[in-house]
Order: sequence, then structure tokens, then C-alpha cells
Amino acid sequence: MSKLALITGASRGIGKAISHYFSQQGYSLILVSRNQENLNRTKLELESLSSASKIETIAVDFNKPIEVESAIKSIIARHDTIDVLVNSAGILMAGHTNLTLDQLSELMNVNLVSTITTCNLVVEKMKLQGHGEVYNLGSTSGIEPVAKIAAYSATKAAIVSYSQSLYQELLPFDIQVCCLCPSVVDTDMTNDGRIANEQKIEPLDLTKAIDFVRSLSSGATMATLPIRCKVIDLEK
Repeated sequence: MSKLALITGASRGIGKAISHYFSQQGYSLILVSRNQENLNRTKLELESLSSASKIETIAVDFNKPIEVESAIKSIIARHDTIDVLVNSAGILMAGHTNLTLDQLSELMNVNLVSTITTCNLVVEKMKLQGHGEVYNLGSTSGIEPVAKIAAYSATKAAIVSYSQSLYQELLPFDIQVCCLCPSVVDTDMTNDGRIANEQKIEPLDLTKAIDFVRSLSSGATMATLPIRCKVIDLEK
């Protein structure tokens, strides 16, 4: 029986690239995202490359944590094990003191509340099964200050801190937790023209980062992995 990977934000960008990676590794997939049409396209794309893995899609809005909780509980109830969890669902919203309450709420719900809810539920299952891998998408903006995106940075700083605590808590249960912290990645979310796309981190770099973490010996582990963007660092 093939192993199972649950990937949120799976229909585009980083989540889509990671879905390709785990499909190539022979995993069955549960792809979660807000847009069912995009999920269907991703599923067809993956199936055209490999017929080996089973692919399930779940459309849910991460701005609605109660609906996310219900969807994740349903997934857990239908599957004996979940071997890998990748929390890639997220939004980027520029602004700090000028953001409205609705905008702040959406940032917190998507990037933080729904992500932690998903992680908490799946991790409890992993503790019972005695193994698992968790990869949360943080950001370099969550480990150092970045002007003009203070609220977004706050959500990512919280995910970094949460992941580091979870890493320590889950070591005795043979569950690996790693928070991937990229700088600017070439996705539609960052396509604002400020940086040329070819100078950004490629989504495939995130799959290489996961592959690196997974390739470490049984005695090695990594709680946080920053992936820096050279052109951004050159500006400093």
C-alpha cells in the first residue's frame, strides 16, 4: 500500500510543485485548496505523468477555519494513516497599519488559524500511528523584519514559532517537523513586477529542500530551513 501525503494549497505555486514531488515519490495524494477547478487541473496533470498514485481533491476555503476543521476531520476518518503533511496554503497581502479588519482577519485565518488547525488534527493522528513528516511553509519575513508587509510577516513569524515548538514536542513520537522559510518565490502571488521572475527562488527549490531534509541520516534533523533570495540579499 502506497504512503499518503496531504498537501494544502496544492493547486498552484509551491504546493503544486510539492504535489509533483510526492507523486514522483510514489505517494497517494490528498490535494486541498480553495478552487476546485484548479485542483481538477492539477489532478489531471499529475495523472498524465503517473498512473501509479491515487489522487483525491478537497476544495475548502482556508478563510473559514470551521469548514477547514470539518474537512480535515473527514479526511482523517477516511484514511488509516497520513504519512506526510505539507501546509502550503497561504496568502500574501501587502500593508501594515492601513489594513482593514477584514483583511487582517483573512490573513490570520488563512495563514495561521486554518494552518494550525490542520496541523494539530493531523499530528494527533500521526502520534497514534507512531510516525510522520510535517512541512510547514513559513517565510524569511517570519524570522527577520520586512518593511511594508508587517501583518503578513506576523502570521509567518507565528508559524515559525509554532513549528519550532511542535518540532520539539514531537521528537519522541518519531515525527519530523520542518518549517521551510523561503524568501521571494516565483509564483503568481509575488508577480508584482518588483523583481524579475528569473531572479526569484523557483518553486522546485522548495521540493529540493524537502528532498534534502528527507535525505538526512536518522541521527540528523532540521527544525527550520531558510531559503534566501540572492537578489534580495544584495539589496541590503
